[in-house]
Amino acid sequence: MNILEIIEAKKRGRELSAGQIEYVVNGFTSDAFADYQMSAFLMAVWFRGMTPEETSSLTGAMLHSGEELDTSGMSGPTADKHSTGGVGDKVSLLLAPLAAACGLKVPMLSGRGLGHTGGTLDKLEAVPGYRIHMDNDEFLALTEKTGCAIIGQSGSIAPADGRIYAMRDVTATVDCVPLITASIMSKKLAAGPGTIIIDLKTGSGAFMDDLTRARELAAALVAVGKLYGRRMSVVFSDMDQPLGVAVGHSNETIEAFAALRPDGRRSAPEDLVALTEDLVAEMVRVAGLEPDRPSALTRVREAWDSGRAFDFLLAWIKAQDGVIDPDREDFGLKVAPLALELEAPNDAWLSKINCRQVGLSLADLGGARLQYDDPLDLTAGIEFLPKIGDKLNRGDILAKIYCTNKSKAQAASDRILSAVTFSSEAAPANALILDRME
Repeated sequence: MNILEIIEAKKRGRELSAGQIEYVVNGFTSDAFADYQMSAFLMAVWFRGMTPEETSSLTGAMLHSGEELDTSGMSGPTADKHSTGGVGDKVSLLLAPLAAACGLKVPMLSGRGLGHTGGTLDKLEAVPGYRIHMDNDEFLALTEKTGCAIIGQSGSIAPADGRIYAMRDVTATVDCVPLITASIMSKKLAAGPGTIIIDLKTGSGAFMDDLTRARELAAALVAVGKLYGRRMSVVFSDMDQPLGVAVGHSNETIEAFAALRPDGRRSAPEDLVALTEDLVAEMVRVAGLEPDRPSALTRVREAWDSGRAFDFLLAWIKAQDGVIDPDREDFGLKVAPLALELEAPNDAWLSKINCRQVGLSLADLGGARLQYDDPLDLTAGIEFLPKIGDKLNRGDILAKIYCTNKSKAQAASDRILSAVTFSSEAAPANALILDRME
C-alpha cells in the first residue's frame, strides 16, 4: 500500500477498506510516514467524512494498537459512562461508587481537562495521595474488590489515539464526527465494559453546541459500540450553564463527595443529583439489572439514601491511596480563600449564560489549562450560584470566587459578568435532559 494513494482516494471521497485504514493507523504510530502526510489524511477525512464501515474500521485499528482489558471474569456486569465534557461536570465522582453500590463493576479510564472543560483526573488529584496510575492487572483487581476504580489512560491503552489526537489538535481537525467517534470508542472499548452510557452534552459550554450535530455523533457512537457487542445508550444533557454550583477541582470534588452522603440526594444541587441518578439508572437498566427506567431509578435512590453508595465511595478512595476525612465538611481537601463575591447589578431574571466563558474564568484563576502541560492551582475555584430562569435582586450573589490572588479573582469576575445575560421579563428555565438515543 501507499500512503499517497490512500490520501488521494479519501480526498476524492472514495471509501477506504479496513486494510487501508489499518495501514494508515499503524504506519503513523510506527513513524513509517511523515506527520504532514497524516495531517493531509486527517484533513481529507474532515472534508469528505467516513462511512459507518470506515468509522468502525478506524475505531478497530486504534483499539487494536494497544492492550484490551478482559473484564469477563468480573463477578458482576461491567459498565462505564463517558461524558463529552463541560463546566462543573463532576458526575463521574458520584456515578462510579453509586453504580457500584447498585451491583455494577465500573472500570473507568478518565482524562484531564483542557481549555474550558474540567477533567476527572484533575479533580481526583485534589485528594491527597490519590493514585491515578497503576498497571492493568491491579486496576481490574481493584475494580472487582471495590466495585469501581478511576485511573488515567496508560500508554498501553489505544496508544494510536494519543498520537492521532495530538495531530488533530494542531491541524484543526478535532471537530470531526468519525474522528471523535473513533477516539472515544477505542478507549472505552479497550477498558472492556459490557455497557457504555454516553452523556452527550450540548450547549455553550460543550464541544457540541448544536443538538442536531450532537445526534449525528450519538448515532455514530451507538453504531460502533453495538458492532463491537456493547450495550449502548446516549443521554443528551444541557450544558448552557454550569452543572451544580462548584467549578474548579477541590471544590468540585468536595461538592461531589458531599452529594453522595445519605442525605445528599435532597440537599445537593438539584441538577447534579438529577443527572447523576438518571445516568446511573441508565447503566443499571441497559446492563440488565432492572427491566425499566422506573425500577432502575428506585434501585439507584435506595443505594444513595441508605448510605451504601457513600460507603463504596470511601472504600474506593482508600483503595487508591486517597486520604479524606468523611467527618469534615470539606473532607480535608484544600480550597483557596474567598477572594471576591460578584453581585447582580440589577433586579432582573438570568436569561442566558455563555458557559464556555464561565469555564475559562477558572483559567483566569490558574485552575484550568489552555495548553495540555499547564500547571494547575487545584485550590482555586468558583461557586456559580443561580440558574437560568432565576429571579435576582440587585446585590444578590452571582458567584463566589476562591483564589489567593485578588487581581486574578477580579479578571475572573469580569469575565463571568460579561458571560451572563439578564432580562427584564421572566425567563424560562432550561431542561436538563434534552433527548435520548439507543
